Amino acid sequence: MAEKDTIEELIEQLRQLKDPQVAGRTDHNLLDILVLALCAVMSGAQGWDDIEDWGRAREGWLRRYLKLRNGIPGHDTIRRVSLRWPVSTPAA
Repeated sequence: MAEKDTIEELIEQLRQLKDPQVAGRTDHNLLDILVLALCAVMSGAQGWDDIEDWGRAREGWLRRYLKLRNGIPGHDTIRRVSLRWPVSTPAA
């Protein structure tokens, strides 16, 4: 599977998630934050700062797939969104 197909499939899957953010009160799309965080962690990022740094270093590549209307979110934003996202485990 080509890189573009893989990323686009990931984006389509994440697009189905309900966004708990309040419309009009956010600077960054949830989808952008999730794709950034997942790609960064799969590439070895180990913390909020690493995720932000990874995104800044690859912003051009990310813009091929994401809107990033206000650029790369900062580490505090990534952290806040991650902490607000409900965590669930699959039923046994």
